[in-house]
Amino acid sequence: MGGKEENIIEIMDENGKVIYCELFNIVEFEGNEYALLLPQEEKDHEDAEFVVMKILEDKDDIAFVNLEDDEFARVSEYIENMQDDEE
Repeated sequence: MGGKEENIIEIMDENGKVIYCELFNIVEFEGNEYALLLPQEEKDHEDAEFVVMKILEDKDDIAFVNLEDDEFARVSEYIENMQDDEE
């Protein structure tokens, strides 16, 4: 079986449920890196929504953390503008 290697990441939702997401892209913004994650269960839906999480790197560990509302708004706007530029 060929095909591209998918980068699957496990994250926890606010209820402690594990969600498997595909790492779609990493965006740098205001000196931080943010992961655009596409939940596996939504990837075939037309209106699937990306999950945006901040990437925090330790010396041997990488963590994905939820964003505060204002940070989420700024990053989301930046990502939308990037997508507009590509069209």
